[in-house]
Amino acid sequence: MELNEKRVVDTFLELVQIDTPSYFERPMADHLLKLLKELGLEVVEDDAGQQVLRGLGKETQELLKHEPQTGNLIATLQGTVQGAPKLLFTAHMDTVVSAKGIKTHIDNGVIRTDGKTILGADDRAGIAAILEAIRHLKENNIEHGDLQFAFTIAEETGLYGSLYLDKSKIHADYAFVMDSGGPPDSIIVASPTEVDFTVLIYGKAAHSGVNPEDGLNAISVAADAISKLQLGRIDEETTINIGIIQGGEKTNIVCDRCEILGEVRSRDDQKLSEQLSKVHSAFQMAGEKWGAKVDIREEKIYDGFNLSAEDDVVALAMEGLRKVGIEPKLAPRGGGSDTNNLNAKGIPAVNLGVGANKDHTVEENLRVQDLTDATRLIIGIVQSAAERAGVQTS
Repeated sequence: MELNEKRVVDTFLELVQIDTPSYFERPMADHLLKLLKELGLEVVEDDAGQQVLRGLGKETQELLKHEPQTGNLIATLQGTVQGAPKLLFTAHMDTVVSAKGIKTHIDNGVIRTDGKTILGADDRAGIAAILEAIRHLKENNIEHGDLQFAFTIAEETGLYGSLYLDKSKIHADYAFVMDSGGPPDSIIVASPTEVDFTVLIYGKAAHSGVNPEDGLNAISVAADAISKLQLGRIDEETTINIGIIQGGEKTNIVCDRCEILGEVRSRDDQKLSEQLSKVHSAFQMAGEKWGAKVDIREEKIYDGFNLSAEDDVVALAMEGLRKVGIEPKLAPRGGGSDTNNLNAKGIPAVNLGVGANKDHTVEENLRVQDLTDATRLIIGIVQSAAERAGVQTS
């Protein structure tokens, strides 16, 4: 498959110059709106931005009140083939942090920054691959079924864009999320459910030097509870973490309030429930032992999914990889992505590699070969879907 490799790299380098951390995606959305319309696609923008804003805390709402709201972009390319599966390809427009002032260079086929900013390959690589695939399909008059492309917001802060994606505007049978790290040979077929928990422990304040015995240290209660928990990796499918502990005002006051924030993830719902029960038990027992009030709240962040080679969306991704000469590997992932929310909405979806390495760090990099392979993969999937309708595409 002859591909305009220079153009896809140039597109990527152009995209990384557009600084759009989460909740500030408007510049990228405007850039993509213009490009997609020039390519002849129908483009709509949903109201996910407004829904995301309503769910944020007051401080964040105040910060964003003068920012133009941005929704998910949904672009449609009408098919030239009847009867082919309808496909959706997605990538997210936000980056985990700002990359303002980014400077890039290519060294031995690897795109890097000067080490002062992230690269933003997560997920500019996915966007670039999608754009080049569209250009290639149109320029080479490749037969295809109905195609849609969604560019989502606020992925890095909780998958909010895909959570509020307007499903009434999506008509796909299968979805392919271009957002997994590493080379494009990996198909992510499983991801855990994540539930976050917040524990509030209420003790009693007292002067730490004059009458500490009259106080009840909430931090001591928290430490007692945490010491009873196994943290980290529980097994291949399950992890638990406590990431934030905050409490107290001054060193000379017995701490009367402590907040603990953590999460449990598992690809097995039974194991998820078991770990959450252990969290509740540990903190409630510590509260009873010390005489402290304990409140525990849970919030499901996203649902997990488990697919296999027998699922049609996986089989189609495997066909696409083999069509471009890459042997597929099926793998689980410990983190969430827009793939989780698409599956939860009833759209069978997998996450595909776009080549980003060391993402979320200033050491982030992208192999040019992986970027071009990700582009070829999209085209291969499109061709494989058309061939299911009896059309010869290559």
